[in-house]
Amino acid sequence: MPTSVIGLFETQDIARKVVSALGKAGFDDDKIETLTKIGVGEVTDRLVEAGYEKDKASRYGEAIQKGGVLIVADVEDDKADEALSTMRRFDVLTPEALLESAGEETSAQVIEESLEVGKTKVSAGKRLTTEVSEREVEETVTLHDESVEVERTKVGKTLKPGETADAFKETSVEVSGYTEKPVVSKEAHVVEEVSLNKNSGERDVTVSGTVRRQDVTVEDVDQKAKSSKKS
Repeated sequence: MPTSVIGLFETQDIARKVVSALGKAGFDDDKIETLTKIGVGEVTDRLVEAGYEKDKASRYGEAIQKGGVLIVADVEDDKADEALSTMRRFDVLTPEALLESAGEETSAQVIEESLEVGKTKVSAGKRLTTEVSEREVEETVTLHDESVEVERTKVGKTLKPGETADAFKETSVEVSGYTEKPVVSKEAHVVEEVSLNKNSGERDVTVSGTVRRQDVTVEDVDQKAKSSKKS
């Protein structure tokens, strides 16, 4: 009694390899059918005809709409296990697994940092500050002094009668001398000027830094799924 063994695969390339493997295993190519790019109703009717429940057959039809490929092999009942084992050597999917993978979109970003160099002004310069200090200064000056001295000299002279009248008179004689004293005055002199000037110029500076990059690596992941057999 013939049995329909089915297997759902993700791509046409995998499906072709399955058909080839079944042929090499001795199964009749004329009884191996590849269903793809057909309506849900057609797939459902074909699988219901092969003995599958309508709901399950409909799920296979929906999976084909998402890009899956369904292989239906009509084999003798005693060869069903061998046909199923041949299909399982490849990535056999359930309708749910294919629909889930088709509905998922996973992405990863390649991120790379770039080094951007700008300029900012930093205040730096010099400041002038004045402060007053004191120091002792000595100068030598020559001073002149005059002094009045009294000198007494004994005189043995007899006044004449006519000189006596003039001799007894009150008189006052003054002799003045002078002395010099130092007088200090101050005079300010500008001895030095300190000024600040700004000069503009350009210079090249090499700036280095560490930038990061996030890469995305794509690897193949083995998938295991169940196929269905109906006897």
